[in-house]
Amino acid sequence: MDKLKRSQNQIIKDHLLTGQSITRWQAIELYRIATLPTRINQLENKGLTIQRKRVDKDGKHWNVYWIDIDNEVTSHE
Repeated sequence: MDKLKRSQNQIIKDHLLTGQSITRWQAIELYRIATLPTRINQLENKGLTIQRKRVDKDGKHWNVYWIDIDNEVTSHE
């Protein structure tokens, strides 16, 4: 059975709209998308409001991205 081919932006948007957060590492592991910051930027340029938080741990840092579902679902369905 063939899956419908979705763009990387659509894959990330669909993930975020489930209420889950995502990090760059998760995007690589789950979807083989190595360019998460670029995808986030493109989605924001299309009007999606994406929250982010920088996490610092053990001398490393990364961003966690998520959508405030209550605000986005009604405005982007």
